[in-house]
Amino acid sequence: MTTTTETLPQALTIESATNRLQVVDSLRGFALLGILIAHIVSWFDGGPLPSSIYQKAFENIPVWQQILNGITQFISEVLVRGKFFSFFSFLFGLSFALQLFSFEKKAGNFLGRYAWRLVILGLIGLVHSLHWRGDILSIYAPLGFLLLLFRKLPDKIILTLAILLVINIPTRLTAIYQQYLPQPSKAQQEQQNKQSEKDTEQYYQIMMHGSYAENLKANFKALEMKKNFQIESGRIYITFGFFLLGLYAGRKKIFEQFPVNKLFFKKVLQYSGFIALALLITGICLGVMYNNNPQPPPAILFIFMTIYDSFNALLTLFYIVGITLLFSKPVWNSRLLHFAPVGKMALTSYVFQTIIGLLLFYGYCGLGLVGIIPPWICFLLSAPIFLLQMQFSKWWLSRFKYGPLEWIWRSATYLRWQPLRL
Repeated sequence: MTTTTETLPQALTIESATNRLQVVDSLRGFALLGILIAHIVSWFDGGPLPSSIYQKAFENIPVWQQILNGITQFISEVLVRGKFFSFFSFLFGLSFALQLFSFEKKAGNFLGRYAWRLVILGLIGLVHSLHWRGDILSIYAPLGFLLLLFRKLPDKIILTLAILLVINIPTRLTAIYQQYLPQPSKAQQEQQNKQSEKDTEQYYQIMMHGSYAENLKANFKALEMKKNFQIESGRIYITFGFFLLGLYAGRKKIFEQFPVNKLFFKKVLQYSGFIALALLITGICLGVMYNNNPQPPPAILFIFMTIYDSFNALLTLFYIVGITLLFSKPVWNSRLLHFAPVGKMALTSYVFQTIIGLLLFYGYCGLGLVGIIPPWICFLLSAPIFLLQMQFSKWWLSRFKYGPLEWIWRSATYLRWQPLRL
C-alpha cells in the first residue's frame, strides 16, 4: 500500500501557500520550551553569579528543598542544558534549506535577500544582547553568513563537517595544543581568579541595582567576553555544526518525504538513544572515579569532555527524531500541534521569554528574584509561562499573519510594511 502525504497527519504535510512544514514549527516550539527551562532554572543569569548566591540557593535551605534542587539540577544538566540550543540551531539550518529551495523555484535573488535578512536579525540580536547577555541571535547572524558559503558543498562534505563540529572536535584539538604551551604560574592563576570574581560581583551589582543605562553599557562591553566564551567553550562550533546538519536534512528532504524515511527515523532514534545512554553511564563512572581529584589527567579530561559533547549531540537527535515520529501518530499529532503557534512565532516567543526572565529576576527592571526563588520552583514556573506563550501565540495568529517581531523582520527585509492582519 502506497503512503501519500494526504494520508499523513496535518503536521507532517506542507502547506501549499507558505511551503512551511508544520512539524518544523512544532519542533521549534518544543525547542523553545527546552530553552525556557534551561534559562529559568538558572535565573536567566546570562553569565556567572557570585558564589554567595549559589550558597544561599543550594546550601542554606531545608534538606527537602536541597533534594528538590538536586533533582532539578540533574534534569536540567542531563536532559536540557546543551541540548536545546543545538535543537534550535538544527531547525535554523533546516529552515535555511527550505527557504533556499523555495527561492530556487521562484528564481529569486536568494543570496541578496537572505543576506539582508541576516543583517536585520543581527541588529535585533544586538539590541537583545544589550538587555540580556544570553542572547543567541547575535551568534546566529554571523554564522548564517558563513552558512551561505557552504550551501553548494557536496552532501558528504557537509555531513562530515557537521559531525566533527557537533561533537566539538575543534575545541578538543585546541585543548591538546594548549597542553604544549607555557602554562600560567600559580600567582597568575590566582590573579586571574580574583579578577574573575571581581567582574562577576560587579556584573551582579549592576544587574540588581544599576540603572537601565548602566546595564546597556555593561552588556555592550561584555560582547567581547561573550565571543570568547563561544569560542573557548566550543558553543560556536556546535551551533554551526547543527546548522550544517539541518542543511543536510533539508537537502535530503527527510521531513518532506517522511513516509519514505520513517525507517531511517526509527534507526536514528534507536542508535542515538542507546549510545547516549552508554555515554551517560560512562561519564558518571568517570565523574565518580575522579570526583576528589581537582586536576584530573589531561587524557581523562579530554575523554570526559568528548563524552559530554557527544552525549549532548546524540540526545538532541533523539529529541528531534523522537518527536517527529510521535507526530506521525494521530493520537499524538493533535496534542503536539499546540507547539506549532509558538514555533511559528519563534523570534517573538524567544524575546518574550527574555522579557519574562528580566521582569522576574533582574533588579534594574524587575523583581530581582535571582537566588531567592530556588531552582525547583523556577522549574515549575516554566509550565505556566510556556502555557501563556502557547495561548498568546494561538490568539495572535488567529488574527494576524505573523508574530509582532516576525512582521517587523519581514517588513525590514522587503523595505516596506507587510500586510499583517489576516
